[in-house]
Amino acid sequence: MSAILTQTHYTAEEYLTLERSASYKSEFHDGQIYAMTGANRNHNLVSGNICVELSLQLKKRPCEVYINDMRVKATQGTQLPLS
Repeated sequence: MSAILTQTHYTAEEYLTLERSASYKSEFHDGQIYAMTGANRNHNLVSGNICVELSLQLKKRPCEVYINDMRVKATQGTQLPLS
C-alpha cells in the first residue's frame, strides 16, 4: 500500500482569507503557509532592541520598521545603500 502526499499551493488572497480566522500565526512564501511559533520574554526583549536600533538608523530614510504582527509583501531586488 502506498500513500501520496499532495502539496497545496495557495494564492496570496487565499492565505489572507485563512489567516484572518486562524488561531495561530503563519507566514506565506511561494504559495506555502508555514506555522510560526510563539515568542518568549527574551525573544521580545531582543526584538524590541533591534527595532529601536533599526528605527534610529533609518530615521531619515523612506523606510519603516515593524516589530511584529504586520503583514508585508517584500519585493525582490529592492535595496537601499546603508551609507
